[in-house]
Amino acid sequence: MRPISASTHRSGGVLVALVFAHLCAAAQKPVYSFDPKTVKSCIDWWNNGDETTSCKHVRDMFGITPEEFHEWNPSLSVGCEPWRFPLSYCVSTSDRNPPPGASTTTTRASSTTTSSTSSHVPSPSSWTARGCYPDDDPNFPVLEHMVSNKGGDSALDIAGCENSCWKASVNNTVLYAGVKAGNQCWCSSFIGGESASDQGKCDKPCSGNKNQICGGDQYINVFEPVTTKATSSASSATTSSSKTTSRTSSSATGTVTNSGANRLRAFL
Repeated sequence: MRPISASTHRSGGVLVALVFAHLCAAAQKPVYSFDPKTVKSCIDWWNNGDETTSCKHVRDMFGITPEEFHEWNPSLSVGCEPWRFPLSYCVSTSDRNPPPGASTTTTRASSTTTSSTSSHVPSPSSWTARGCYPDDDPNFPVLEHMVSNKGGDSALDIAGCENSCWKASVNNTVLYAGVKAGNQCWCSSFIGGESASDQGKCDKPCSGNKNQICGGDQYINVFEPVTTKATSSASSATTSSSKTTSRTSSSATGTVTNSGANRLRAFL
Protein backbone atom coordinates (compact mmCIF):
# COMPACT_ATOMS: atom_id res chain seq x y z
CA MET A 1 0.00 0.00 0.00
CA ARG A 2 1.35 3.41 -0.95
CA PRO A 3 1.81 5.80 2.00
CA ILE A 4 -0.38 8.90 2.01
CA SER A 5 1.73 11.98 1.38
CA ALA A 6 1.64 15.15 3.48
CA SER A 7 0.29 17.05 0.47
CA THR A 8 -2.64 14.61 0.26
CA HIS A 9 -3.39 15.26 3.93
CA ARG A 10 -3.32 19.00 3.29
CA SER A 11 -5.62 18.71 0.26
CA GLY A 12 -8.07 16.64 2.24
CA GLY A 13 -8.06 19.20 5.04
CA VAL A 14 -8.79 22.01 2.60
CA LEU A 15 -11.68 20.02 1.08
CA VAL A 16 -13.21 19.33 4.50
CA ALA A 17 -12.92 23.03 5.40
CA LEU A 18 -14.63 24.06 2.16
CA VAL A 19 -17.46 21.56 2.63
CA PHE A 20 -18.03 22.83 6.18
CA ALA A 21 -18.05 26.43 4.99
CA HIS A 22 -20.66 25.70 2.32
CA LEU A 23 -22.88 23.85 4.77
CA CYS A 24 -22.90 26.87 7.05
CA ALA A 25 -23.33 29.54 4.41
CA ALA A 26 -25.53 28.46 1.51
CA ALA A 27 -29.30 28.92 1.61
CA GLN A 28 -32.00 28.02 -0.88
CA LYS A 29 -33.82 31.34 -0.60
CA PRO A 30 -32.74 34.97 -0.17
CA VAL A 31 -33.45 36.36 3.30
CA TYR A 32 -32.78 40.00 2.43
CA SER A 33 -33.31 42.29 -0.53
CA PHE A 34 -31.48 41.36 -3.73
CA ASP A 35 -30.74 42.86 -7.13
CA PRO A 36 -33.84 42.36 -9.36
CA LYS A 37 -31.39 41.68 -12.21
CA THR A 38 -29.87 38.71 -10.35
CA VAL A 39 -29.54 35.69 -12.68
CA LYS A 40 -32.87 33.81 -12.85
CA SER A 41 -31.19 30.39 -12.60
CA CYS A 42 -29.87 31.08 -9.08
CA ILE A 43 -30.31 28.11 -6.71
CA ASP A 44 -28.16 29.10 -3.72
CA TRP A 45 -27.75 32.40 -1.89
CA TRP A 46 -25.33 34.15 0.44
CA ASN A 47 -27.37 36.19 2.92
CA ASN A 48 -25.02 39.05 3.75
CA GLY A 49 -26.26 40.23 7.15
CA ASP A 50 -23.31 42.37 8.26
CA GLU A 51 -19.90 43.67 7.25
CA THR A 52 -17.84 40.84 8.81
CA THR A 53 -17.46 38.83 5.57
CA SER A 54 -15.86 40.42 2.52
CA CYS A 55 -17.04 39.94 -1.05
CA LYS A 56 -13.72 38.35 -2.03
CA HIS A 57 -13.97 35.89 0.87
CA VAL A 58 -17.44 34.79 -0.30
CA ARG A 59 -16.18 34.32 -3.87
CA ASP A 60 -13.21 32.28 -2.69
CA MET A 61 -15.34 30.21 -0.31
CA PHE A 62 -17.65 29.11 -3.12
CA GLY A 63 -14.99 28.90 -5.82
CA ILE A 64 -16.57 31.66 -7.93
CA THR A 65 -14.57 33.70 -10.43
CA PRO A 66 -14.94 37.51 -10.36
CA GLU A 67 -16.56 37.36 -13.81
CA GLU A 68 -19.11 34.71 -12.71
CA PHE A 69 -20.02 36.62 -9.56
CA HIS A 70 -20.57 39.80 -11.57
CA GLU A 71 -22.68 37.91 -14.15
CA TRP A 72 -24.91 36.40 -11.45
CA ASN A 73 -25.11 39.63 -9.42
CA PRO A 74 -25.03 42.54 -11.90
CA SER A 75 -25.13 45.14 -9.11
CA LEU A 76 -21.54 44.11 -8.27
CA SER A 77 -18.58 45.02 -10.43
CA VAL A 78 -15.85 42.49 -11.21
CA GLY A 79 -13.95 44.22 -8.42
CA CYS A 80 -16.76 43.39 -5.93
CA GLU A 81 -18.08 46.93 -5.54
CA PRO A 82 -20.37 48.03 -4.01
CA TRP A 83 -20.58 45.21 -1.41
CA ARG A 84 -23.67 45.99 0.68
CA PHE A 85 -25.62 44.60 3.61
CA PRO A 86 -28.20 43.50 4.47
CA LEU A 87 -28.48 42.06 0.96
CA SER A 88 -28.60 38.56 -0.54
CA TYR A 89 -26.24 37.49 -3.34
CA CYS A 90 -26.37 34.50 -5.71
CA VAL A 91 -23.55 31.97 -5.12
CA SER A 92 -24.63 29.08 -7.39
CA THR A 93 -26.81 28.53 -10.45
CA SER A 94 -28.69 25.54 -11.84
CA ASP A 95 -26.32 25.30 -14.81
CA ARG A 96 -23.25 25.10 -12.56
CA ASN A 97 -22.25 22.30 -10.24
CA PRO A 98 -23.49 23.53 -6.84
CA PRO A 99 -20.97 23.75 -4.01
CA PRO A 100 -20.72 20.63 -1.81
CA GLY A 101 -23.55 20.59 0.70
CA ALA A 102 -25.26 23.64 -0.79
CA SER A 103 -28.96 24.31 -0.36
CA THR A 104 -28.83 23.65 3.38
CA THR A 105 -29.17 25.93 6.34
CA THR A 106 -27.77 25.50 9.83
CA THR A 107 -27.84 27.29 13.14
CA ARG A 108 -24.66 28.63 14.65
CA ALA A 109 -23.58 27.87 18.19
CA SER A 110 -21.49 30.28 20.23
CA SER A 111 -19.99 29.80 23.66
CA THR A 112 -20.51 32.63 26.12
CA THR A 113 -19.60 33.26 29.73
CA THR A 114 -21.58 36.00 31.46
CA SER A 115 -22.36 37.38 34.88
CA SER A 116 -25.66 36.69 36.64
CA THR A 117 -27.37 39.64 34.96
CA SER A 118 -28.24 40.35 31.33
CA SER A 119 -25.43 41.78 29.24
CA HIS A 120 -26.25 45.23 27.91
CA VAL A 121 -23.18 46.02 25.86
CA PRO A 122 -23.92 45.16 22.23
CA SER A 123 -21.23 45.33 19.58
CA PRO A 124 -21.85 45.72 15.83
CA SER A 125 -21.84 41.91 15.57
CA SER A 126 -24.53 41.45 18.24
CA TRP A 127 -27.51 42.51 16.15
CA THR A 128 -29.56 40.14 13.98
CA ALA A 129 -31.23 41.37 10.79
CA ARG A 130 -34.95 40.52 10.83
CA GLY A 131 -35.61 41.58 7.24
CA CYS A 132 -37.75 44.08 5.33
CA TYR A 133 -41.27 45.03 6.49
CA PRO A 134 -43.99 47.11 4.77
CA ASP A 135 -44.52 50.29 6.82
CA ASP A 136 -47.14 52.42 5.05
CA ASP A 137 -49.70 53.17 7.79
CA PRO A 138 -48.68 56.09 10.06
CA ASN A 139 -51.37 55.10 12.57
CA PHE A 140 -49.92 51.60 12.97
CA PRO A 141 -46.16 51.78 12.32
CA VAL A 142 -44.04 48.62 12.39
CA LEU A 143 -41.82 50.18 15.08
CA GLU A 144 -43.15 52.59 17.70
CA HIS A 145 -40.92 55.63 17.80
CA MET A 146 -38.89 57.58 15.24
CA VAL A 147 -35.72 58.89 16.89
CA SER A 148 -34.40 60.77 13.84
CA ASN A 149 -35.28 64.40 13.23
CA LYS A 150 -38.55 64.93 11.37
CA GLY A 151 -36.71 65.65 8.14
CA GLY A 152 -34.53 62.57 8.51
CA ASP A 153 -30.85 62.02 9.33
CA SER A 154 -28.39 63.07 6.63
CA ALA A 155 -25.68 60.82 8.12
CA LEU A 156 -27.68 57.69 8.98
CA ASP A 157 -26.10 54.25 9.00
CA ILE A 158 -27.30 50.98 10.52
CA ALA A 159 -24.87 50.87 13.45
CA GLY A 160 -25.73 54.44 14.43
CA CYS A 161 -29.44 53.63 14.54
CA GLU A 162 -28.80 50.45 16.55
CA ASN A 163 -26.74 52.40 19.06
CA SER A 164 -29.44 55.08 19.37
CA CYS A 165 -32.08 52.46 20.12
CA TRP A 166 -29.85 50.66 22.62
CA LYS A 167 -29.16 53.91 24.46
CA ALA A 168 -32.92 54.52 24.64
CA SER A 169 -33.31 51.15 26.35
CA VAL A 170 -33.59 51.32 30.15
CA ASN A 171 -34.01 48.70 32.87
CA ASN A 172 -32.85 45.96 30.47
CA THR A 173 -35.65 46.73 28.03
CA VAL A 174 -34.73 45.14 24.72
CA LEU A 175 -35.53 47.36 21.75
CA TYR A 176 -35.73 46.63 18.05
CA ALA A 177 -34.04 49.08 15.68
CA GLY A 178 -35.21 49.91 12.17
CA VAL A 179 -34.02 52.03 9.26
CA LYS A 180 -36.47 53.45 6.73
CA ALA A 181 -36.50 55.62 3.59
CA GLY A 182 -32.70 55.91 3.63
CA ASN A 183 -32.60 58.49 6.44
CA GLN A 184 -34.97 57.48 9.27
CA CYS A 185 -34.16 55.57 12.47
CA TRP A 186 -36.98 53.91 14.42
CA CYS A 187 -36.97 52.04 17.76
CA SER A 188 -39.53 49.80 19.44
CA SER A 189 -40.15 47.11 22.05
CA PHE A 190 -42.08 45.07 19.46
CA ILE A 191 -42.48 44.52 15.72
CA GLY A 192 -45.92 45.53 14.46
CA GLY A 193 -46.47 43.61 11.25
CA GLU A 194 -45.38 40.82 8.93
CA SER A 195 -42.24 40.79 6.82
CA ALA A 196 -42.58 41.75 3.16
CA SER A 197 -43.18 39.00 0.61
CA ASP A 198 -40.82 40.92 -1.69
CA GLN A 199 -37.69 41.65 0.33
CA GLY A 200 -36.39 43.70 -2.60
CA LYS A 201 -38.69 46.56 -1.58
CA CYS A 202 -35.99 47.66 0.87
CA ASP A 203 -33.66 49.22 -1.66
CA LYS A 204 -32.60 52.69 -0.46
CA PRO A 205 -28.92 53.24 0.44
CA CYS A 206 -28.32 54.79 3.86
CA SER A 207 -27.71 58.53 3.77
CA GLY A 208 -24.54 58.08 5.83
CA ASN A 209 -23.21 54.89 4.17
CA LYS A 210 -24.12 54.16 0.56
CA ASN A 211 -22.90 50.56 0.94
CA GLN A 212 -25.73 49.80 3.39
CA ILE A 213 -29.47 49.51 2.73
CA CYS A 214 -31.73 51.58 4.99
CA GLY A 215 -35.22 50.39 4.10
CA GLY A 216 -37.23 51.86 1.25
CA ASP A 217 -40.18 54.11 0.49
CA GLN A 218 -42.77 52.88 3.03
CA TYR A 219 -40.57 49.89 3.91
CA ILE A 220 -38.32 49.39 6.94
CA ASN A 221 -35.33 47.11 7.65
CA VAL A 222 -35.58 45.77 11.21
CA PHE A 223 -32.74 44.60 13.48
CA GLU A 224 -32.87 42.76 16.81
CA PRO A 225 -30.20 42.97 19.56
CA VAL A 226 -28.68 39.72 20.81
CA THR A 227 -28.42 39.54 24.61
CA THR A 228 -27.31 36.72 26.92
CA LYS A 229 -28.14 35.53 30.43
CA ALA A 230 -26.26 33.07 32.63
CA THR A 231 -25.35 32.48 36.28
CA SER A 232 -21.90 33.57 37.47
CA SER A 233 -18.98 31.28 36.56
CA ALA A 234 -21.21 29.44 34.11
CA SER A 235 -20.22 28.78 30.54
CA SER A 236 -22.93 27.79 28.14
CA ALA A 237 -23.48 27.35 24.43
CA THR A 238 -26.38 29.24 22.99
CA THR A 239 -27.77 28.47 19.58
CA SER A 240 -29.08 31.39 17.61
CA SER A 241 -30.92 31.34 14.34
CA SER A 242 -32.75 33.91 12.26
CA LYS A 243 -36.49 34.00 12.91
CA THR A 244 -39.42 35.12 10.81
CA THR A 245 -42.17 36.87 12.74
CA SER A 246 -45.81 36.82 11.83
CA ARG A 247 -47.74 38.71 14.44
CA THR A 248 -50.17 41.39 15.23
CA SER A 249 -48.03 42.54 18.15
CA SER A 250 -45.07 40.39 19.27
CA SER A 251 -43.32 41.74 22.35
CA ALA A 252 -39.56 41.75 22.82
CA THR A 253 -37.86 39.73 25.54
CA GLY A 254 -38.22 41.23 28.98
CA THR A 255 -40.57 43.99 27.85
CA VAL A 256 -44.04 44.61 29.28
CA THR A 257 -46.33 45.59 26.41
CA ASN A 258 -49.78 45.63 28.02
CA SER A 259 -50.36 49.22 26.95
CA GLY A 260 -48.99 51.91 24.70
CA ALA A 261 -47.80 53.78 27.78
CA ASN A 262 -45.66 50.83 28.81
CA ARG A 263 -44.21 50.43 25.33
CA LEU A 264 -43.12 54.05 25.15
CA ARG A 265 -41.75 54.11 28.68
CA ALA A 266 -38.15 53.64 27.52
CA PHE A 267 -38.25 56.94 25.67
CA LEU A 268 -39.55 59.08 28.52
